[in-house]
Amino acid sequence: MKRALIFLLLMGAAGAMLRAQDISTGTIALEDVLSVARRDNPQIAEARRSWEAAAELPAQAGALDDPDITLSHMFDASKAMGTPPTDKLSISQKLPFPGKRGLRRKAAAAGTEVARQALRAKELEIAARTTQAFYGLYYVERSIAILKEQRDVLAGAADTAAKKYAVGKAPQAMVFKAQVELARLGEDLLTARQERLSAGAALNALLNRPPEAPLGSPAAPGDPAFAMDTRRLTAAALADRPELLALEALEGKREAERRLALRLYFPDFMLGYTYSAVGSGTSALSFHGTAGQEAMVGFNVPLWAGRNRAEAKEKAAALEASRAGLADMENATRWQVEDLSVKADTAARLFGLYRTTVLPQASAALDSMQAAYQADAAGFLDLLDSERSLLAFELQQERNRVDFAVDMAELGRVTGAGPDGRMYE
Repeated sequence: MKRALIFLLLMGAAGAMLRAQDISTGTIALEDVLSVARRDNPQIAEARRSWEAAAELPAQAGALDDPDITLSHMFDASKAMGTPPTDKLSISQKLPFPGKRGLRRKAAAAGTEVARQALRAKELEIAARTTQAFYGLYYVERSIAILKEQRDVLAGAADTAAKKYAVGKAPQAMVFKAQVELARLGEDLLTARQERLSAGAALNALLNRPPEAPLGSPAAPGDPAFAMDTRRLTAAALADRPELLALEALEGKREAERRLALRLYFPDFMLGYTYSAVGSGTSALSFHGTAGQEAMVGFNVPLWAGRNRAEAKEKAAALEASRAGLADMENATRWQVEDLSVKADTAARLFGLYRTTVLPQASAALDSMQAAYQADAAGFLDLLDSERSLLAFELQQERNRVDFAVDMAELGRVTGAGPDGRMYE
């Protein structure tokens, strides 16, 4: 049995290592990267530990103070007059005014909920940032691939220009222009490769990995299509956004603290019991040497009303501040849902427009210009303009695709649904 358990533990550790290595090579999926981020990101770990710590507060807040126990002994009691106590045992317990412990527990429980929603918010934030970094890396890699394709096209045109110059059909300036344009594309490629290193380091930082840790090639996001009802998204965000839920819990916490401050005007109680053992003194009374017992009830006097009044005002002001913060977050949420919905819808529409109209026309224009250039019916500058236009459109189409994916991830953060539309629970 023990060997089987050890084997399972080793297999689990090996599986975890393999899962951690899955994103280092090949084509990597966003879901796998998000899983690593949620497991390893230190900001999420910090928020999780803060929540776990806050979860222990209600039991502490509602507990009674420790009782006080006092033991005393009188030395050489025989020299005392009467029947002096030689040993005393005293026990006392402080009891808060009824309702105080419950309010303390309620405030602490609300604080625990604040920490739990802060954890959810951090998970959603890291998921959105990871998605943005993931698709940022994808965009850089696609840019490199597109630049390479355009460099090959331009290299062919430059070769044709050199051949035309050799037979006197083109000026030497055309050859120089082609070489300059190739050099410009080479510079763009070098810049893009450097950006690839930076994008990889940004993603690795979110995954708690070294900046130079290898990463596979991010899988392409799906074709954008936005068909969501903004009103339903807003309702979902107002009902489930963790920042809003945290502020609602904070409002409950401060309400409990305000009510607790009002109870400062009421006294706390003290119950006590004392047992006294007596010794032999100089008295000849008949009850000489009898032990004594006593009970005690006490309470504090809330005499300094100014201090209590100030604390009550402080808690009331804090409550109003939390309500104002909640209203502000609700307004911000409505705006963010509307703004992100418009951005996502715009990116999806542009993607469709580029796919059905702009890119086919630009590609056809380049093909036509290449044929005309080969037949000496068009100049090199005309070909260069067509090539530049197609390059710009192809890069913009990838930007449309990435912008949509990033906007949807941010929309998932705002609504509390996450990048894949599910709760982080």
